[in-house]
Amino acid sequence: MTFLHILEALLVLSFLVMFHELGHYTAGRLLGFTIVEYAVGMGPKLVGFKKNGIEYNLRALPLGGMCRFYGEDDGVADERCFNAQKAWKRFIVILAGPLMNFVLAFLIAIALLLGWGVADESKVVIQSVNDSSPAQAAGLLPGDTFVSVDGKTVVGFDGLTAAVTAADGDHMEVTVLREGREETFVLSDLFNAEANANLMGVTIAYGTKRVGVGYAIKEGAAYFWDMAGLVFKSLGMLFSGEAGLKDMAGPVGVIQILGQAADSGWYYVLSLCVMLSVNLGIVNLFPIPALDGGRLLFILIEWVRGKPVPPEKEGLVHLIGMGLLLVLIGVITFNDVLRLIRG
Repeated sequence: MTFLHILEALLVLSFLVMFHELGHYTAGRLLGFTIVEYAVGMGPKLVGFKKNGIEYNLRALPLGGMCRFYGEDDGVADERCFNAQKAWKRFIVILAGPLMNFVLAFLIAIALLLGWGVADESKVVIQSVNDSSPAQAAGLLPGDTFVSVDGKTVVGFDGLTAAVTAADGDHMEVTVLREGREETFVLSDLFNAEANANLMGVTIAYGTKRVGVGYAIKEGAAYFWDMAGLVFKSLGMLFSGEAGLKDMAGPVGVIQILGQAADSGWYYVLSLCVMLSVNLGIVNLFPIPALDGGRLLFILIEWVRGKPVPPEKEGLVHLIGMGLLLVLIGVITFNDVLRLIRG
């Protein structure tokens, strides 16, 4: 994993956290909360400006971001403090962070469908060409779409497989679509004695077809729900004991996965972003101290009691929760590093 991969992965993770914080920021602005700072990144301030009393900063470490409200972690000192706002307003502001992650995941899913289309099982495209193969010798290239073999139209994987199997192992004509025009190539010496079959020496995949906005919205929603279901299934396996901490990926593991996705192209990076954004939103809604869900739980308790939990007690619970989360992240990161070392 190169330094560039690490940087790309950190920027992707920061982008997801930045949108999460943008949810808090947007709801806070709309509901009249006093915001002190909205920052991209963490650590020392690099550059920034101040407008309408809010600092907008770019910080040195590409590790997420923050939206800081006036008096957020303190008691009620004056009417501008976060905890001085009505409970329903605070509930919406806190909830807006995870909701923004869901919105982002949905929008990325739509963008994937509009940008890359959907699989067209009638078309077969060359993904890669093996070295010293009949396909390479003939001049076939990645991206070529099969049109016909020996004059017979190719439809789908099965059609291509049947045509290649039936072809003469010494001589086969292949017509492909390349950059909008048809070109014909002659492949020789296809028969592979070890495999006892004709082999071109290519890896193939389905082609794609463009879709409209309506279809993209519908299928984007379905994709979003599929990813949410996968996240809940994974969490369920943890609670049931089917999976353990060793199966979880922490920051190092996620960076490694994102780096591998970057090698395959933006489609795979964005697909992973859908899952990560859904994951971030769902996990943040869990009623765990220090997470948004834990803070929402305290507001629900406030509604039931008719008065807020003393800020010093709530703050202590969140502090303990944060400590336990950091320990958990440390254990998972240790496992990530061990996997990385062992390859």
